[in-house]
Amino acid sequence: MRSLRVGVILLTVVMLVGLWAAPSAVAQEQPRRGGVLRVALAADPPSLDAHQEQTFAVTQPMSAVYNNLLVLDPHNYPKVIGDVAKSWKVLDGNLSYRFTLHEGIKFHDGSELTAVDVKASWDKVVFPSGGVISPRRGNYQMIKSIEAPDRFTVVFRLHHPSPAFMTSLAHPANFIYPKKYLDGDPNYFKTKAVGSGPFKLKTYVRGSYVELERNPDYWKKGLPYLDGLTYFIITDTSARTTALRSSRVDVELRFLPPVDVNAIKQQLGDKIVAAKIQSIGTFGVTVNAGKKPFDDERVRKALTLAIDRYDAVKTLSSITNLELIRGRHAPGEPVGVEPGGA
Repeated sequence: MRSLRVGVILLTVVMLVGLWAAPSAVAQEQPRRGGVLRVALAADPPSLDAHQEQTFAVTQPMSAVYNNLLVLDPHNYPKVIGDVAKSWKVLDGNLSYRFTLHEGIKFHDGSELTAVDVKASWDKVVFPSGGVISPRRGNYQMIKSIEAPDRFTVVFRLHHPSPAFMTSLAHPANFIYPKKYLDGDPNYFKTKAVGSGPFKLKTYVRGSYVELERNPDYWKKGLPYLDGLTYFIITDTSARTTALRSSRVDVELRFLPPVDVNAIKQQLGDKIVAAKIQSIGTFGVTVNAGKKPFDDERVRKALTLAIDRYDAVKTLSSITNLELIRGRHAPGEPVGVEPGGA
């Protein structure tokens, strides 16, 4: 395996929005083709299906295998831009969103990505069938129906106008899967990967590594620059720190405790860059409202009132990327509260 020889190793202390959300000093460098980027992945994916999992351990490596309908602009957050969506129109007093797709997008098996694939993927998220888990289903209660009136048009119809709708669609885990595999088995993508993204899944060894190889037929011409990506599963924080220090890996794309970051910087000096950008992740508590005692709304309210969020930030900020008290939308977003708000 030929590793990517970069002038610096990029170490992040908060979550990056994919591989392209680099700090400005790095983003201004001219891209170089070739090489394999070696990434430290802090957890083992429980499955490969991002629709049914909530962990970064799935979304982070598998995002390079798939495309989404929309994505957050990595260079102008929180702007939403199209991915497989070429354009869109808002109709019916903000109750309908009509998306026109790019034509000629190919899945890794050679089949064409069309509106029926987008609809099937989103139906799986919003209206899951029996036996299918959809942990983010609650984010999309505003969606009434999803239609595919022709091969390259998808229409979302809403119960009511929603200012957060477009941003919610751009959640990075909303991969587009080929409908034909979902028709055969809605759990197919727990163990298989057939996307349309810049990389193909080559090998996944549970507990060890996820290896991706360049998709030579990627529909976005000229991309990707890399020959491949290898995510080494290193669950121990000190072991990830050691892997960076020893150049076993090139990058940590999630975060490390500030004390470890400072130690690495002291040891490696200008050989490493510690980049801190705004995190769009959240720390939260999820309960199963269908199980006792959590089916009682009073219990759920008591739990949320029992959590001292200000003390949590004070206590955890030294060892995590938890910095601000916020709601579902980050401070600075059009519908987000300001730093320090509830």
